Amino acid sequence: MKKKLLIMSMLFGVFSFSNAQSIGDLTKSANSTASKAASAATNSFDVAGIANQVMGLLSPKLKLSESQKPLVNSLVNELLNKKKNILPTAVSDKAGYASKMTAIRDLFPAKMKKIIKPEQYTALLGLLPKSASSPSVLTKMLY
Repeated sequence: MKKKLLIMSMLFGVFSFSNAQSIGDLTKSANSTASKAASAATNSFDVAGIANQVMGLLSPKLKLSESQKPLVNSLVNELLNKKKNILPTAVSDKAGYASKMTAIRDLFPAKMKKIIKPEQYTALLGLLPKSASSPSVLTKMLY
């Protein structure tokens, strides 16, 4: 009877150890998948393409002068690069990502106000997306 109990406990121990290893492998796999997804999102984020789309919207809508265009373009590229740098945290640290994106969203109109005229700024405020589900190209930059 003692032999049966001993054999059963050894089998139970081996089974438990085997399951623990499998769970560890699954955890590593899940973390690896999340990391690859964040990396893919960063790699597919086309700063130049989005900047061109944003400038294609802002230039005519705000009637940007030739002297304003390079300044606005520089600001747009700066903010898009900041977003690209924090994109990997969108999966791993959602609260941190949201906080940093809020800072970028607040920074855009503040810096634009220094570049454009008051009537242009008023027009800009009307163009800014209210949520991440907005169809505006500015959503790609600000959310």
